[in-house]
Amino acid sequence: MRKLNPKYVQLVADAVIPLAGILFWDWGLYFILLFYFLDMIASEVITHLKSKKTIEFSGIGQKPRISYGFQSAIFLSITLLAIHAAMYFIDPTINFKTEIFAFWTYEELGIQQGYVLTPLVAFGAYQQYKMSFFMMGQFQKVTQNEIWNPHIKAYLVIIGAAGIATGLAQVVDIPEMVYVLLIVVASTTYQLLFNK
Repeated sequence: MRKLNPKYVQLVADAVIPLAGILFWDWGLYFILLFYFLDMIASEVITHLKSKKTIEFSGIGQKPRISYGFQSAIFLSITLLAIHAAMYFIDPTINFKTEIFAFWTYEELGIQQGYVLTPLVAFGAYQQYKMSFFMMGQFQKVTQNEIWNPHIKAYLVIIGAAGIATGLAQVVDIPEMVYVLLIVVASTTYQLLFNK
């Protein structure tokens, strides 16, 4: 029996959860975006770990990691702001504080997901790092550019998509389901094409 590739299992889970959320559990667009925010923050931390491990192996010094890390933090901040701006134009009545609280305290099987989901996302990201980067010896082969450039490019793509969504929201009323489908398709396609 062939072993399942963890990357494809993760891709399927990343697609199924938001779709099931909007179809069956009455989750809104921002609620689903909060799941993606957790993944983005986990990815940011893991990229720093990859950079650190590569530097430890190669002995090139911390300067590239600090420079790239600073750029990445700026782009992460801009990405989060751009998504929130787009969300405001999609739904001007949104109360971000209320939505974040609802996300954190959402209960499934009597357990508030904030206390379970955050450690699960962190654990999953770390396990993927260990299996695909550390144990496979990728830290011996990649450069700082190869670690950071795809990560920062992903932020640029998201910022561009948020800009398009902001523009569209001002001229046409698009159902949240369509936004979720577009996010899932774009995210899955990007992962398949650019996250080798």
